[in-house]
Amino acid sequence: MNTDGLAEFLAVARAGTFTAAAKSLGVSVPHVSRQVQRLEHRLGTKLFYRSTRSVRLTVSGESLRNDGQTIADDVERALQNVSSVDRNLQGRLRIASVSGSFADNVVAPALVEMAEQNPELDIEIDFNPRKVDILREGYDLAVRAGPMDDSELVAKPLASRTYVAVGARDYLNKRGTPEHPRDLAHHTCIQTHASPWRFNDHEQTFKITTTGVLRFNSSAAIIGACRRGLGIAYMVSAGYGGALKDGTLVPVLKNFWASEKSVHIVRADKKFIPRRVELAIKYLQDAAKIEEAREQVLIKKLRA
Repeated sequence: MNTDGLAEFLAVARAGTFTAAAKSLGVSVPHVSRQVQRLEHRLGTKLFYRSTRSVRLTVSGESLRNDGQTIADDVERALQNVSSVDRNLQGRLRIASVSGSFADNVVAPALVEMAEQNPELDIEIDFNPRKVDILREGYDLAVRAGPMDDSELVAKPLASRTYVAVGARDYLNKRGTPEHPRDLAHHTCIQTHASPWRFNDHEQTFKITTTGVLRFNSSAAIIGACRRGLGIAYMVSAGYGGALKDGTLVPVLKNFWASEKSVHIVRADKKFIPRRVELAIKYLQDAAKIEEAREQVLIKKLRA
């Protein structure tokens, strides 16, 4: 049977709207609509209940979605099996990623290298702190920081990151240097989205609630405020860039910095993984290992 329109149908079923489906496929909304209508005409049944804002699967649509995804996976697997191993990958790869230092140091370089080695592959990366719905929005995978809580997805640890506490020399001369994280109760702290702050003591993790009038999700803003003596900062080491080299920011609480597997690769929970996705994961893992090695060198210097 002619399977034209199946990919568009599955995209709409995942995304919930024709507009979102078109975006995930990189085509126009009228194209998706025409393909789905033609598929419905050939099957002789309605696949969606349509409204002005969303669509819902009919009973027939539910049945086709369940079987259709298996068919689509089987087709892609078959195509990969008969293609040359040495041939450059083709098709579209959509990735949602955290922004910030990890994106700059790991994700972007890894996928730029992948693009260079596979010029026929269409790669789209959305660097955005927003937690996207990779199933509904049609992403192949996501790189996320923080806790993983979606049971429909598979999360695989990608990288450990070490958090480093610093203060400006002038600030510490005026307010004193904290010797233990609980001393932060007597200090002004520059807040981030990661609150409360997590520390380690003899491999035991504990949390400290801090106070401060500034809260940023930008490492550059945190560094600027800290340098002006507006409080103590605590963020991943890579976020400081070269700001720790000139001596204006002094590491504190060195024995309590927390290291944790805080970055994960997240993908749909399904048996078949397209080769382009497997390769992207490999590039990301290799780049993450290099970044972790660099960080360990930096942390040893800071703790010396």
